[in-house]
Amino acid sequence: MTLWKLVKQDFRNLIKTPVIVTCCVIYPWLLITLFGFIFSSLYGGEGVSSYDYYGVTMMIYLIVASLTITPNTFMEKKLRQGNIRIAYAPVSRVSIYISKIISSFLFMGISFSINMTLMNYFKFVNFGGSNFEYVIALFLVFLLFSVTLGGAVCVILKTEELTNMILSNVGSVFALLSGMFFPVDSLGDMVSKLSNLSPLKWILNVTFSVIYDNDFQNYSCIILGLICLSIIFIIVMHFNYKPEDYI
Repeated sequence: MTLWKLVKQDFRNLIKTPVIVTCCVIYPWLLITLFGFIFSSLYGGEGVSSYDYYGVTMMIYLIVASLTITPNTFMEKKLRQGNIRIAYAPVSRVSIYISKIISSFLFMGISFSINMTLMNYFKFVNFGGSNFEYVIALFLVFLLFSVTLGGAVCVILKTEELTNMILSNVGSVFALLSGMFFPVDSLGDMVSKLSNLSPLKWILNVTFSVIYDNDFQNYSCIILGLICLSIIFIIVMHFNYKPEDYI
């Protein structure tokens, strides 16, 4: 019961944060429409429109961007008063950090799932047709990875500004290398080879394989890998989280 109360409190705090609401609710439509329109002349062959391509890449990019949302629930300045009350309340520290992970995952997971469902239903973006639920599942597991990674880095560094700077910069570099914003194969063999080393590129390739080829060859491996890494990050949080560090 205490955990559920903490989850609801953290969930309400996320809803009251305009930047987070904008990122989860408005940005998916804005980014997909913008990039889809700008690069519409580059796509359209083989049944893949620019909106289909950037629908997938921008949703993955926003999940990457969510790396910085979990640290917000730990260290946002306006939340410190609430953190002080919780730190000195008879509540287990496990319930405190787990509630922040659950609330972040639920808020972003619900927001992204609704957006993807609407886009797929109205055929604004092709998210897989009959394989739609598999794409949703992959994205949600990837979201769990992002949320737990953000939390793990947060409890290690214990500084919101440094945590967000590192996570956002690393996430942006991987997004660029993976071809999230534009195809990188045209930049040369070296860049193309670097792109293939990016884990984001693996997720991107598996997603397109599921959507357009009905190919699940690496799907289970990536799902399992993301879940295992998420568990590792939760263990890192368990051994490093101290409520008094965030008051």
